[in-house]
Amino acid sequence: MRRFILLLNLFVLGTLGASAQNAAPTSEAIVLTGGPALRFMEHGKAASHDVYWFNFVDASVIWLKNLKDQAKPGELVTWLVYRPSYVSRSHELGMDLLLQLESKARKLGVNLLFFDSKEQLINYFNRGLDRDKTKISSFDYFGHSNKACFLFDYSNTIDTMSIAWLHVNDLRKIDSDVFARHAVCKSWGCHSGELYSQRWKSHFDVPMIGAIGKTDFAHGGLPLLSNSDGKWSQ
Repeated sequence: MRRFILLLNLFVLGTLGASAQNAAPTSEAIVLTGGPALRFMEHGKAASHDVYWFNFVDASVIWLKNLKDQAKPGELVTWLVYRPSYVSRSHELGMDLLLQLESKARKLGVNLLFFDSKEQLINYFNRGLDRDKTKISSFDYFGHSNKACFLFDYSNTIDTMSIAWLHVNDLRKIDSDVFARHAVCKSWGCHSGELYSQRWKSHFDVPMIGAIGKTDFAHGGLPLLSNSDGKWSQ
């Protein structure tokens, strides 16, 4: 079986962690990456999403490299990627994007895991590693979002709509003590600072930086605030 299937199975079962390594990681830095739109859905729109499938990935890779370069001894860097949207875009492009993601993860030396649903994602937060021993030291989200949701799928299955998200009301399904006390968290998507950050802090007692207004991934690096009156807030 292909390596990504094995990784996904381990992810779903929540067994990847200390048993797969010589010693349990002392902490974990997580980067969560949402999926691209389909060009079929977006072609011809005045304001098109995801012209380049790599927009969210490019930003994630830049940040993952920073995390690896600054990682403390015993800290695991994990990259969580919403798989279905990259499968759909792969079919549209006629190329295997999952293989490209795997290649990037190998070069970075990070732990790549694909997920298919928010239930799998929540399961990983809670039980992917022994959270009594391995707290999450940092969290960054790269993808579509609005003030109340991380949108993992957008204009990929249904035009201008999402079928996969993590709503602020889903946060209560994640154990409130999975994060280290001084964890650094940021959503690089649109509008997260308008509600998501507040609900995040309320549940986890850890601040999360989010944008007031929209963010722009189109230039290919880390996203920028789209409007002059936009700002980062927590």
